[in-house]
Amino acid sequence: MFRLASILALVLLFADTALPQQQPPPLAGGEGPSANPSQPRPDSNGAYFAVPGIVTPVVIERAAVEYPVNVPEGAIDGLTVLKLVVGTDGLATDISVVSSHGDAFDQAAIDAIRRSKFDPGTLNGDPVPVHIFARVRFFADKRETYPRIVAHFGLGAGPGALSTRNYDKPPIAIYMAPAEFSERARKAKYQGVALVSAIINEEGLPTDVKVIRSLGMGLDEKAIESVYRSRFRPATKDGAPVAAQITIEVNFRLY
Repeated sequence: MFRLASILALVLLFADTALPQQQPPPLAGGEGPSANPSQPRPDSNGAYFAVPGIVTPVVIERAAVEYPVNVPEGAIDGLTVLKLVVGTDGLATDISVVSSHGDAFDQAAIDAIRRSKFDPGTLNGDPVPVHIFARVRFFADKRETYPRIVAHFGLGAGPGALSTRNYDKPPIAIYMAPAEFSERARKAKYQGVALVSAIINEEGLPTDVKVIRSLGMGLDEKAIESVYRSRFRPATKDGAPVAAQITIEVNFRLY
């Protein structure tokens, strides 16, 4: 049976779009991207940073997080953020904790990342290993939760911050419209993940929606339509709404 495609995750890449694109802040331990954003260079281990020119990895098989047992009810709600490298084989390596919710929760997040599979990042169309971050939100009611990719994590912006750029709180999806298969893709039983960039304006409306990782077969247009129909709570700076650019995974899967 064919099902509607799902919009899996928001990947916060850039802040207020009135500003020019900049390189992300250096990562912990003195690591950082190449000084020339137009010519990305790998680190000493051959892995790239999520700078302009690098297409970041996308989750294609996400593993559900298993909540720890024997944890006090009041201690469940919280956030773990992991640093990792997605290799050219689509698997996570070099996983470490950069924002902890406690050992048991951190280990549950790591286990889910190890069981997940990714479409690897690319440079000029070729797969390359890429540094990313992943966040796992644990809910007090133990609802189903999954790792979410975060390209950059602002270590200096406070617990759980997604970026040190020009907002305090990122956009939040309040309604994600389902994306339908195109007739051509449905007949061909074609599936995959489209990556869509959008500016969420001060009213929470998607604008300037563009496909940055294409699927073809009419699915790009369906992905764009679904994002335009979605609604968001806008990013805020000092309590006031601001425009912010996000990247959205639209997963077209056949079940």
